[in-house]
Amino acid sequence: MNPFGHGFGPVSTKMWGAFVKNQSARGLDNNITNRLRSLLEQNRQLEDIHEEKNMMRYKTEDVKLGKAAVSNTMYGFYSMKSILTPIIGATSEEYDKMIDVFGKELEDNDSYLDLSRVYGRKKENI
Repeated sequence: MNPFGHGFGPVSTKMWGAFVKNQSARGLDNNITNRLRSLLEQNRQLEDIHEEKNMMRYKTEDVKLGKAAVSNTMYGFYSMKSILTPIIGATSEEYDKMIDVFGKELEDNDSYLDLSRVYGRKKENI
């Protein structure tokens, strides 16, 4: 699974890259979704472990859903403005303009993120 997503334009790639760089600098593992199943399988208290992979498309048949996904992503990046601006090397005004382009790129391209859901059941004590 790709933590960067797919089908991003140049601005969305730059902004998403800054997000991933910030996460890595804070010691967060951007690739943990690739190891979730294995981590759960190592837990001896769990059984019947399943993994479901899907994608979250920004451009969908359901226009409202696609616009909500774009909006939520843009709001998330607005909230990280003070953190990501220095990583990107942009002024506050440049960052605001980049957010608008980011949203447009998500809508115009066939952009999507990989999603993974991993779950299991706790073993019964006998």
